[in-house]
Amino acid sequence: MEMQSCQVSRRLHEEHLATIALWARVEASLAAGRLDAPLLRSAAAALAEELARHFEFEEKALFPRLADAGEGDLAELLREEHESIRAAARQFIAAVGEEPVGARARTLGLEIAERLPSHARKEEMSMLPALDSLLDESTDAELIMGYVA
Repeated sequence: MEMQSCQVSRRLHEEHLATIALWARVEASLAAGRLDAPLLRSAAAALAEELARHFEFEEKALFPRLADAGEGDLAELLREEHESIRAAARQFIAAVGEEPVGARARTLGLEIAERLPSHARKEEMSMLPALDSLLDESTDAELIMGYVA
C-alpha cells in the first residue's frame, strides 16, 4: 500500500493498517481455536471506536464528496459495506462482553476478521486515491482538523 498525498488519506491509511494488523491477530488466534478474551476485548473496543469515528467520518464527510465528484457508485458500495460490518460488529461487541466469552464471539470475530480488512483494502485501492485527486489543500486541512479534534 503506497503512501497517500493528502492528510486525510494518510490518516485513514494509518488507521487501515492498524485495523488490518489487529484483525490478522484476532483471526490467527480464533483460527487456532484460542478464545483470547483480552485480545477479543481489545478488538471490540477498537471496533467500537472505528464505528464511532472512522465510519462516521467517511460517511458524513467523504462519501458525499465522492458522490458529488462522480464516484457515487463507490461511495454507495462502501456505505453498504459499513452497514454490513456495523451489524456484525454490534453483535461481536455484545458477545465479547459475555462471561465467559464463547463460540458466538468466535464466529462473529472470524466474520469481522474477513470483512473489515477486506473493506479497508478496498478503501485503500479506490477511495484514498480518489480523495488524493479530489481534495484541495484547504479542504484537506479543514477535514483533518475536524477528524482529529
